[in-house]
Amino acid sequence: MRSVLGLDGCPTGWVAVWLVDGAVSEVAVVDDVAAALAHRRVTRIGVDMPVGLVDGLRDTDAAARARLPGRASSVFSTAPRTVVEGWRDGALTTHAAASAAAVRVTGQGLSQQAWRLVPKMAEVEAAAAAGTRLTEVHPELAFATVAGGPLPRKRSWPGVRERDRVLRGLGVRLPHRFPRDTEAAPDDVLDAAVCAWVADGLAGAPGRIERVPGRTAQRAHGRPIVITVRHREGGPLRRRPAA
Repeated sequence: MRSVLGLDGCPTGWVAVWLVDGAVSEVAVVDDVAAALAHRRVTRIGVDMPVGLVDGLRDTDAAARARLPGRASSVFSTAPRTVVEGWRDGALTTHAAASAAAVRVTGQGLSQQAWRLVPKMAEVEAAAAAGTRLTEVHPELAFATVAGGPLPRKRSWPGVRERDRVLRGLGVRLPHRFPRDTEAAPDDVLDAAVCAWVADGLAGAPGRIERVPGRTAQRAHGRPIVITVRHREGGPLRRRPAA
């Protein structure tokens, strides 16, 4: 039996999607990563959050942007390790201070979006440092890989519908309701689901696994810092033509 977990951040915590042998067994909003891990034993975990930080620009972010023509902006610049550790230690408490620290180690400032994600990045880093085997997934890249190209923007109506159609084509059927579902946006749920689908490939489900980039000298937690994608067995799903 393959039991895997996909995680995507939402305003009150994380959307968690569990798959058993490729089918959705449960969906819920949980307060933190620890709560999701304590809820059910899993063999693989895919998370839409950086896993592995450096004091510089990450090779995997640049490689993912190159694979997403027209959607490169969906791959934000990851906050450097100095910023995440500074937030964790209480030394950096404002966006302005964090951006100044980022400039010192990378030559670039930190976006507001990246700053808002720092607490969740710190949570993921703590879990990885404690030995939890987390696999970084970028949902936009994961969907584009199985759909044969980038999809409509994920918060748009066609974007939501198309992502749900792709997931159904992969055998991932999401429920109409689940615990604390009003706390999650539709795209959060869809992103967590595709993270779980990638994790299922790592657990042994059919489909080629690819690391992006194929080679990098950047490492953290004893592993290369990469984003993982899964290719659908039989090739990409046929995309629905635009109206």
